[in-house]
Amino acid sequence: MRAGTLAISTLLALFCGCGYVGPVEPPSPQLPNAVVNLTAAERGDQIVITFSTPTRTTDNLAIKSFAEIDLRIGAVITPWDFNRWSAQAQQYLLPPPHPNDPDTPKPIPMTKSVPASEWAGKRIAIAVRTSIKKEGHYSSWSNVARLNVFTPLEPPTIELKSTAEGIRVSWPRQEEATSYRVFRQGPADKAPVELGTSDKPEYVDTKSQYDTPYTYTAVAVRGAAESLASKPAQITAVDVFPPKVPANVTAIAAPNSIELSWERSPDADLKGYYVYRSVNGGPFERQGDLITVPTYSDHAVEHGKSYQYAVTATDQKNNESAKSAIADVVY
Repeated sequence: MRAGTLAISTLLALFCGCGYVGPVEPPSPQLPNAVVNLTAAERGDQIVITFSTPTRTTDNLAIKSFAEIDLRIGAVITPWDFNRWSAQAQQYLLPPPHPNDPDTPKPIPMTKSVPASEWAGKRIAIAVRTSIKKEGHYSSWSNVARLNVFTPLEPPTIELKSTAEGIRVSWPRQEEATSYRVFRQGPADKAPVELGTSDKPEYVDTKSQYDTPYTYTAVAVRGAAESLASKPAQITAVDVFPPKVPANVTAIAAPNSIELSWERSPDADLKGYYVYRSVNGGPFERQGDLITVPTYSDHAVEHGKSYQYAVTATDQKNNESAKSAIADVVY
């Protein structure tokens, strides 16, 4: 009896001492999520491909490091099939990035440049997949970037000229269907800032300021192909441009004067106006000092004489416009 009792006690102790055993979890397949932000563009004589690595596996485990980055480029096929395409595509193995923080993994930017001459004249497809195990456990293929590869575009040769409207950037026209992106770097800019695009071989920077040094560059664009940036050109514009000529000058005889009026100048740097007078067809002479309002009363008049008036506008740099149309009056 004692032996039997001891055996039963031992079994009870074993059962009571064991914790609950839950369902057995299958091992992680360790498959990274697919890359979703792959882009490609032709810049100069290179095809530049960019994307970011995924941070987690398909079962939401953090990815610490990658074993392989498999980038491929091949001709576009129809109908599209990843298996057929990848079998004939050219493989470019990228060096895996440095290990990530396993607790807070972040996407790691990746860039690969491929000579455009290898694919010139072709429509290509580009995709990438990753692996965190050397046994070839690849992610699904990324989004596909499709690209028409052109003969590399030549960088524009730009010239700068200061105009009344702003700084004019111009260059020789290239082939049809080519547009241009224009960049400017001012004293406060750490890098060139894109101003806009133009389908013509010129761009006028209407937001430039006088007496401020600027550096301009331009890039030719056709489809997804871009040239390298032009050689930088520098300019500091000087204001030598007068305001617009005053318009609609009128002269009316009053009892003791001749009253002049005209449209107010729209120029932001307007300083004022000068009035010129001719008596009985004689030479025009400036009347008094600069005035700041678009009206003038001429009291130095005599009955029986004819008077002609013209008005000019001047800016803060003392650039004076041409004379307005003449206003005639007989007093």
